Amino acid sequence: MDILNFLTILKEKFYVVIALTVLGILIGFFAYFLLSPIYETNVTFMVLESKLLQGSMSVKGLDIDTYLNFVDNEFLYFDIYNKLNIQKKYGIDFEGFKRAFEVTTLEDSAVIKLTVTFQDSEVSYKIAKMLGDEALALNRNIINQEVHSGYQFSESQTEKTRKEMIMARENLGKFIQQYPIYKMAREIDILRNRIALEENGELTAFPPIESVNLVYRGASSWGITPKEFLSLARIESQIMQIKAKLKNEKADNVKNSLSHHLKILSLLLKEKKLKLKRLNERLEALENTYYPLKYLEYKKLQAKVGTSEDAYEEIYKSTLKSRITIVGKTKEMAVIARPLKPQKPIFPKLSITLIAGFFLGILAAFAYVSTVAFSRKLQDA
Repeated sequence: MDILNFLTILKEKFYVVIALTVLGILIGFFAYFLLSPIYETNVTFMVLESKLLQGSMSVKGLDIDTYLNFVDNEFLYFDIYNKLNIQKKYGIDFEGFKRAFEVTTLEDSAVIKLTVTFQDSEVSYKIAKMLGDEALALNRNIINQEVHSGYQFSESQTEKTRKEMIMARENLGKFIQQYPIYKMAREIDILRNRIALEENGELTAFPPIESVNLVYRGASSWGITPKEFLSLARIESQIMQIKAKLKNEKADNVKNSLSHHLKILSLLLKEKKLKLKRLNERLEALENTYYPLKYLEYKKLQAKVGTSEDAYEEIYKSTLKSRITIVGKTKEMAVIARPLKPQKPIFPKLSITLIAGFFLGILAAFAYVSTVAFSRKLQDA
């Protein structure tokens, strides 16, 4: 579609174009009366003794955030939401209701502005007034509780975590008194090394796993040295050596001596195996008692002690920090611009709806002319 053809059709359909434009303006006009109005109410707060906010930007930002929390507070929103019965009267859920609030601060000042937008003029005013009153009450309550009343909440939290820490330590102590788990751990390490010594003549290669405080000083800890000690492996090795010598020995007196030595070693081998069997049975019985206690009870109690100690340390530091930051910082707030009942809605505005209707009419007219031009082009083709 070329420009000339479009202008020709526009000239031909001039009255239709005018009619569509006027229709769009009329739609905008009636939309102004049909759209739900939105009313806006403002409340302005100021932090008294704002000189405390002067200084570094970090201190100023921290202080302003403290006061913003008194106004931009979901607990207060929810309280007003229930008191005004918003859900039942207007069908708005709490998430939608929260979008009615906007809290801003003026840069480099101690002024906080609250803007409330709602579909009912009277309710918009009530919400702003109630939130202003409750924010100031919350501010005064915090001052009374945290500053003038000696930080009762922080200290009660500290005392609570301290008692939990003491209780956790006592529970662990009672468990250790009832079940000698450290003694059992040392016995397990001793038995493991004893079995390794009886089998191979040397201490086991692994360090004492269960009791790190137990210091081993080599095989001399048992009152013997590997060379003096007949282990299972050494006895079996000597028996094999004697049997090999008996096959090749010719002298009877030597054979008798070797046979006698072989009988003694055989008895020692039998006793050694029996001793190892008993040691392994003792170790197994001890492990069956020890490991459930260790992993099901001891580890849990030990972890609780560590967690409670960390919690106490954290809350204690937090309490000290609150004493430093709140003293001389939390000041009383005041309303410097009280809310007024809005007389006119901020939306919709007649001028905006008329302009929107005008552009809607122009768009409809353009679409109409384009459709006519396209139809003629198809007919010519």
